[in-house]
This record gives sequence, C-alpha cells and structure tokens, in this order.
Amino acid sequence: MTNYHFGIEIEVLVEPHRIRAPLDHALYYDKLSKSLRKRGLKAVANDLQPGGRRKRPDLYDKWWITRDGSLDNSGANIGKMLLSFMIKANQLLTSRLSVPMEAVSPVMNCRATWESEIDTFWKAMSAVFHMPQRSPKCGSHIHISNTGAKSFSLDQLKTIAFGVVLYEPLISECLMSIRTTNGYCQPNSAASTKLRSCGGPSDMARLIRGATNRDDLVEVMQDDRRVLWNFENVVRGKSGTIEFRGGRCLRGPVRTKRWIAFAVALIHAILDMRQNDLSHPSSPTLQGNKFTAAGLYSKVKSAARSLAMAELLPDDYRVLNESRNS
Repeated sequence: MTNYHFGIEIEVLVEPHRIRAPLDHALYYDKLSKSLRKRGLKAVANDLQPGGRRKRPDLYDKWWITRDGSLDNSGANIGKMLLSFMIKANQLLTSRLSVPMEAVSPVMNCRATWESEIDTFWKAMSAVFHMPQRSPKCGSHIHISNTGAKSFSLDQLKTIAFGVVLYEPLISECLMSIRTTNGYCQPNSAASTKLRSCGGPSDMARLIRGATNRDDLVEVMQDDRRVLWNFENVVRGKSGTIEFRGGRCLRGPVRTKRWIAFAVALIHAILDMRQNDLSHPSSPTLQGNKFTAAGLYSKVKSAARSLAMAELLPDDYRVLNESRNS
C-alpha cells in the first residue's frame, strides 16, 4: 500500500489574547508550546538565547515553535520597543503586539490519523492567539518523503523533478495568485540557471536524466532553496524530503489539511503517471486538450483517493486557489 511521510511548516503573524511584560517573542513561543503539550501533543519552543536550543530540533518528533527570519523584519528588540507604550498602573498596552512565528510539525504518516494532530494544533493556537493575520509575507511549506527508507530513490526523484517542471504552468494555476509571485517560491524553470537554458521538455528531460547522483539533480533543479519545489534536502546526510513551498497563508485546520493533501497527492500523481517517463518527454500523460489545470487536478484527486485524502480536497481547483467560492 502506497504511503508517504510528511511535515508542514506554518508561518504566521499572530496577536496574543493577553499581552504582558516581558514582551519578547520567546515568551509566546513557549506559551504555544505549553498549550500544545496541555492538549497531548509533543512540543518544544526556541528560547532564542545565544547558545540555547538549535534552530531545528535533532529529531522531527514534536512540534517546534520558533522564529521565521523572513517575517521578523522588526528585529529581536520589538519587546523592548513596545514597553515604552505601556500605560502605568497595570493598564493594557496602547500598541498591539504582532508575533512572527513558524510552527514546524513532527513527521506525520498519511496512513495514520494525522488530521487530528492538525486539529489539535489549531485548538492550541487559538487558546493563546487571535486568528493569524492575512499576510502576504506568510506561507506554508510541506516536506514529503517516501516510506521505508524515507527518501525517494534517485529514479523516483528524477520522475518527480521532470513532472514538476513539465506541469509547472498547470501547478501554478492551482496555487493562489499571491504565491505565484512570491520571491520565496519561484518556479524552478525560471529560478534554475540550468533549466532556464533548456529549449523545451526534451531538453529538460535530457538534463534531469543526466544527473548521476542526488547532488547533480539538486544543481539542475535550483540555484538556491527559494523555489517552488526545493530538492536540497534529498542529498546524503539531510532529511530526504522534497519541499513544496507554494502553500497559502494558513489560518485554521481546514486549509492546512487541504494543502497537505494537495502537495502529497500531487507527488503521488506524478509518480503514478507512467507515460511522462523521462524516456518519453514528448508524449506525457497530459497533452493536447488535456494539458489543463483541470486535467492535472483530476489526476491529483484520483491520487488523493488512493491515499484516503480525497475528502480533504475541493472538487474544483479554482476553489483550491480561491479564485472561486465553494
């Protein structure tokens, strides 16, 4: 039975229900961590101290609540600045506190009851913070790996790599427009020097097929990690995951589960579309009048059914990208 492991990184800007001194971000990271543990989930917070906890946990077996550098443009001294706005005699602050945060999930299994983990996370979040802001700065990243050895084989990675660049325009249509123009999740074909030099699918297939190892494939797919499909973790000594960086700003459990299902099912669909093998780049599964976002989404929905994720996805890709109401 097909299976995948995955994890999600959720970027948010949130306002605490209760603002108290000291007004440092680490205090609120710790509050969320405690709220998660109170509800039965494993969690730990970054204390932001020099020489303190690592940027990432040693094992992805718990929620990791930390700072996201792309959101925290105000700097680490925001708490000290806000203190100047405090009203005497224990009154509330006159200025609102927006806390930039990244919540990194533990590794989850699509054959397990992972949805309850997501529901509990958002219950814990709502106990500490108001609804996250609708911010163009925020997004979500989903890391996906294989079962068993956890990392995809080199042949599987090449199939996925070719699939995501071949169907790149269709995938982009499934994303929210605010993500397609975001500098942190650029299309691989545009952000990779090597892919940018290709004249079409046959050239891309030849280039990807010619990668003799994982490091070579990463060099083909990207110049840095700010791409829609980040392959840098598939090399030896890293997590073995492919990172999808095109998820929307998340503000609750429904869309969190929806974007996880989309990313995982899309990988499964690409691996399942045998006709788009690298040896047949000019005759992919979707071609002619089937080379549409609707055609691709139909394959994603079919893949999601085989993974017991179909009920998490809307029937129409235009509901997924929110260009149309459900």
